[in-house]
Amino acid sequence: MKYLFYILIICCVLTGVVSCDKFTDVHKEFIKDGETIYAVKPDSVAFVSGKQRLKMRLWMVNGVNVKEVVVSWNNGADSMIVPVNFKSGRDSMEVLLTGLEEKSYAFNIYAIDNFKNRSLTYTQFGAAFGPLYASTLVNRRIRQISLTETSAGIEWFAGGEGMIYNEIKYVSKYSGVDTVLRVPASSFSSSFDGKAGSAFQYRSLYIPQAASIDTFYTNWDNAQLPDTYLFNRSLWKVLAVSDERASDGGGMNTLIDGNLDSYWHSQYDPHAPLPHWAIIDMASDKQISYFEVYRRKGNTDAKTAQVFIGNSPDPAGTWTPAGEGIFSSGDKLTINNSSQAKGRYLKLQFPDSNRPPFTAIAEIYAFGK
Repeated sequence: MKYLFYILIICCVLTGVVSCDKFTDVHKEFIKDGETIYAVKPDSVAFVSGKQRLKMRLWMVNGVNVKEVVVSWNNGADSMIVPVNFKSGRDSMEVLLTGLEEKSYAFNIYAIDNFKNRSLTYTQFGAAFGPLYASTLVNRRIRQISLTETSAGIEWFAGGEGMIYNEIKYVSKYSGVDTVLRVPASSFSSSFDGKAGSAFQYRSLYIPQAASIDTFYTNWDNAQLPDTYLFNRSLWKVLAVSDERASDGGGMNTLIDGNLDSYWHSQYDPHAPLPHWAIIDMASDKQISYFEVYRRKGNTDAKTAQVFIGNSPDPAGTWTPAGEGIFSSGDKLTINNSSQAKGRYLKLQFPDSNRPPFTAIAEIYAFGK
């Protein structure tokens, strides 16, 4: 029995030896040329889009022995070898890939070290843009164009996806020089020193992806500023009125407060006789083209409105008639400065009434050329 036990042990050992030999045979094919050593693989890679080109940004950790980075695309049909010199620790490099067709790409990137060892492959994706993308871009639409004595203004609708700026090309009314103003897409209003009646152009700037290295421009569109502009009344003052009922409507200062719901009303009791008038200081001499006078909303007391221009605020002084008009339907009356009167002070007068002797006026605006 004892001999049988020894024989069994010897058989097991021989079987193990034979088995190990067969196991080694499986790996002989892979180790016949010796051990395979790999270069350091890129840590991360990103591609930034551009106009028929891409910028590759590559980061490497402890790549001091790496001498080249190889980039291939189009299933290996196109490639680029980039000599590199990385520092110890985490370091990076950038390179431009130019002359690319407008499409999406799969890039295979690997490193080669000083010992000609190759790293494992890093695959990353990127897209180049060109005429096809540019053909889809449209100019940001203008909601409204306005003009004051100091500046022109544009109100914009929301811009398209990827829009980063708008540009306005115009001739400065102060310098006479062609000027281009760039406005961020986040702004819905723009102001510039354009001249009344002058033409200007505008376009929009886009990037196809965040941090794109190239900007795409739409074609210039043409537009024109109004022939007349609204005078800025922020420095104007109502100096005096013939009479008022300040508790009804707000008083004389409401004539230039920009609020059509407030108004200047003549005295109730005792009744103040016609005509009613108001004197306004326009802060400096003005060459006014026309006026817009608004009577109290829904109130038809005001009938005839007369406008005078002068160089003195004295109600009884010398005033040049600028024009007059009669309210018909609605609350707005336009009065042209037919005499081209010019001066600093404005006298607004109401000689009659649809309900004598009362009148109620909400606002007066002045426009120039």
